[in-house]
Amino acid sequence: MTDMYIEAKKIESYLVKIRRELHSQAELGFKEYKTSKIIRRELKKMGIPFSVISTGVLGVIKGKGKGKTIAVRADIDALPIVEATGLSFAAKEKGVMHACGHDAHTACALGAAKLLSNIKNEIKGNVKFIFQPAEEVSDENRDGAKDMIKAGAMKNPKPEAVIALHVDKPGKVGRISVKYGVAYANADMFSIKVTGKGGHGAEPQKAVDPVVAAAAIILNLQSIVSRNVSPLEAAVVSVTMFNAGQTSNVIPPFAMLEGTARSLNPKTQNIIRTKMKQIITETAKSYGAKAEMRYFAGYPAFGNDSGMIKLMEKVGVKLLGRKNVIVEKDPSMGGENFSFFAELAPGGFIRLGVGNKKKGIVNALHHPKFTIDEASLPVGAAVLAGTCVEFLNG
Repeated sequence: MTDMYIEAKKIESYLVKIRRELHSQAELGFKEYKTSKIIRRELKKMGIPFSVISTGVLGVIKGKGKGKTIAVRADIDALPIVEATGLSFAAKEKGVMHACGHDAHTACALGAAKLLSNIKNEIKGNVKFIFQPAEEVSDENRDGAKDMIKAGAMKNPKPEAVIALHVDKPGKVGRISVKYGVAYANADMFSIKVTGKGGHGAEPQKAVDPVVAAAAIILNLQSIVSRNVSPLEAAVVSVTMFNAGQTSNVIPPFAMLEGTARSLNPKTQNIIRTKMKQIITETAKSYGAKAEMRYFAGYPAFGNDSGMIKLMEKVGVKLLGRKNVIVEKDPSMGGENFSFFAELAPGGFIRLGVGNKKKGIVNALHHPKFTIDEASLPVGAAVLAGTCVEFLNG
């Protein structure tokens, strides 16, 4: 196998340039117009044919010989966060930031495409590149991964495997990590409307305060994990938004809560949903209020295919050395809609180390000061490209 890491190091300046351009043009889900344009521009330069699906892009490298098809997926959207990195290439639009590393994911995928396009005559089969919009956006009506799949991203030709990566701040730059079995959690979402009776802040006895009822609901929801889920099971219920009222001296007529519920298996997922409805209804009632909950399943839990993650581990060891490939024991409670692709083909998903304490690169994902050590970009591009070659030619 071509030493993809050596080849990737040769294009490091390209990877850094592209990542910085993508970072500066950060866009929210389904609004990645500039990002999509950059991706199309680069694929065109590489001579890789592509099609456009909404703001997503689908490119295909056809090898010289007949064979299997593997897909490489990269998410391309940013988050609604005000960037505070102070970087010279910080996001131009205030309030939008690549705080989850999707700029790096896209750069690594483009790097892999560049590496593979240089040796396409040596490849048996096809490599699909799925640049997916809106990984950070999911509701009952729309999802970036589902949109790509519905439009045929996993057909004609149908991939026999699909791979991806995600930046990992705790991981040191130069390393990757692999996880056998369940890697990411069910990521469900909910919204709660607590309805009371508005009134004057000085006369609460004449009102039904939805703020107090909502606060009690938040606290009582924490008993689901502590008292209804086995201590041997992982689960998280987080209320992340609380909106009520418009002024300081008025008790509002209603309050709104939103959040996520995470679990690793369907049984726990069902316990959480059932108990949430019970707690929300009864708690509100005890305060004289009413509560309605909208709950919908978001990203399903994702488990790596044993064959694919073993292959990615093998490629990582070959390119980076055994000490730089970490086998993780614990899954992440984060959600990842790569799971929708992995339902249609054996999936392999690795984490890319991007942290560097000496450079002060220590902030967590979704932090306003999150950034990466760009020396990680050739590592990601190399492992993605190397896995494709090994899968198709091995």
